Amino acid sequence: MRNSIRKGTAALLSAAVLLSSAGMLPQTAFQAGQILTATAAAEDYPWATYLKKDASWFGSSEAISVANDIVKYQIANEGGWRKGMNVEQTGDWAHSTIDNDVTTSQIRFLMRTYKQTGNSSYLDCAMRGVDCLFKMQYSNGGYMQNLNTPGTYHAHITLNDAAYLHVAEIMQEMSAKSGDFTAVSDAYAQKAATSLQKAIQCLLDMQVTVNGVKTVWGQQHDENTLKPAGARAYELPSLCTSESAGVITFLYNYAKAHPERGDIAESVNAAITWFKKAALYNIKFDWNSDKSDKVVTKQDGAGPIWARFYTLDKEVPLFSDRDGGTYYDVSQISQERRTGYAWYGNWGKNVINLPLLEVAAPTKPEYHGELISQITVNDTANGTNWNIGTKLGVGSKIYGDRDFTVTYLPSELSGAEYVQTACDSKSFTGDLAEMTVSQDSIVYVLLDLRLLTEQGIVPNWLSGWTHTNLTAGSSNTVDYEIYAARVKAGQTVTLGSNMTAQSVVNYFAAVQPDVPEETTTTTTTTTTTETTTTTTTTTTVTETTTTTTETTATSESITEQQRKLTGDVDCSGLVELADAVLLAKAAAGSAELSVQGAVNAECDGAAGINSGDLTAMLNYLAGIIDRFPV
Repeated sequence: MRNSIRKGTAALLSAAVLLSSAGMLPQTAFQAGQILTATAAAEDYPWATYLKKDASWFGSSEAISVANDIVKYQIANEGGWRKGMNVEQTGDWAHSTIDNDVTTSQIRFLMRTYKQTGNSSYLDCAMRGVDCLFKMQYSNGGYMQNLNTPGTYHAHITLNDAAYLHVAEIMQEMSAKSGDFTAVSDAYAQKAATSLQKAIQCLLDMQVTVNGVKTVWGQQHDENTLKPAGARAYELPSLCTSESAGVITFLYNYAKAHPERGDIAESVNAAITWFKKAALYNIKFDWNSDKSDKVVTKQDGAGPIWARFYTLDKEVPLFSDRDGGTYYDVSQISQERRTGYAWYGNWGKNVINLPLLEVAAPTKPEYHGELISQITVNDTANGTNWNIGTKLGVGSKIYGDRDFTVTYLPSELSGAEYVQTACDSKSFTGDLAEMTVSQDSIVYVLLDLRLLTEQGIVPNWLSGWTHTNLTAGSSNTVDYEIYAARVKAGQTVTLGSNMTAQSVVNYFAAVQPDVPEETTTTTTTTTTTETTTTTTTTTTVTETTTTTTETTATSESITEQQRKLTGDVDCSGLVELADAVLLAKAAAGSAELSVQGAVNAECDGAAGINSGDLTAMLNYLAGIIDRFPV
């Protein structure tokens, strides 16, 4: 309902703007209970001019005055800035935005003024702005145009006017503590590095494929499907050359600095190839002789130029108008739109001159610990967010690309060395990693409980592992079921796929030394002394010594069949409602259990299968208790 109301309000405001631009309605005349102001074109500070000034200027009284304005007009509870920073606004434009260089420009301005003045209030304000950028990033890595505007095109992942790239560039500098961001803390640098990697991955994921071939990007993309999306009526879902050229340049430079990222090089090469194919020659798009209209004319030797938009199917130039219609010739749209929008341009001129990058095989990241002698990550896109952690416990960070921490943990795993995986590796379809242990160990895998209970999925690579009755929890309110396996020194274990990325987080793993079973040696010596007295003066003492043989009792290794999974009455590998039904029948004498099932049915810590076991089972299934009292 709220989204419907928001969409309706947005439509009314859009209509008011259109009528105003056509000279039919004053900008402040649209009334719905109160006067609303069409603010999309509000005047703003000349950020581009400011940011071209010498470093010393940012210590001037003029710059300090602007910096003070930036602090003053920062949006409370959001941290960003609106277009027309000091202009009162309504609707979607009252929220923080990255459109028209807003928010990113204020952050850079504050960082430069802080560097010249040392005034920490500027640094603090800039970091609140950075926090806003973090909030504007979706879990898939994309950045929205406006904060808190769901259901509108402002919520789309927006490449238009290089908004996305301006944020990514800040994250790149912050992660390296370079450029304008040498003063940021290590914590912010780490968060920025994570944000950057997610943003790059999102760009790779959004690249449009047509007939199995990678092409370029749209002007904006749907925040859920990642497919090209529309914005204003004359901005239809399409391939967009003006924004794709900037994306290519950004990714090209990153790929050159990181030759191990063959996936990025492959993406860039495909986009460069597409630009070459889409180039238009021997035509011009320019004003006519009396400067009253823009027209396409033939001119030998002209070009290359590109249409701004191309269709998503046939990849031919696409034009539109305020009616939202689709046209294939710029002369078919209204004069107002034909002359008021950049339908053609030379955006790809530099792109097509870029030499194709060498595509190296992706380097698989490797990490080394003590018990974990080596882990090799196959998911190269997210591999830099993996790590080996020590002393697992409450408060330990679970993932390299999330801030989630452990909130409760069974004692069996306390202090363990652990694999801090990447949460986004849940999307990787192959085996995630191979891990080798340096000594006999017990390896634990902590699996999102929702994978089992809501989706009914148990990854097939865990089929030989023990489903324990241990659980753990995290700060993002996820409960984990724990699987275990004994691994010999030098043995390599495959950590497989999460099986799905839908509505779950990735698993993580922990390793503890496998302490040998105690060996008890018992030696019993019995000495019997008998004294026999004869009637003579000689006394003979006969000593009889009986010595038992030395015996050794060693506990057998626990096999899969001997392990006890409390509550798993039907021995299915899961504790679920079917087990409670079978236990109730067994307690009533109407069902027989297997030997292992009878062992697993002991749920209340007391000998014998009875109503106490059933009560414990039901409490466990209802979440009243998180483990059985055994």
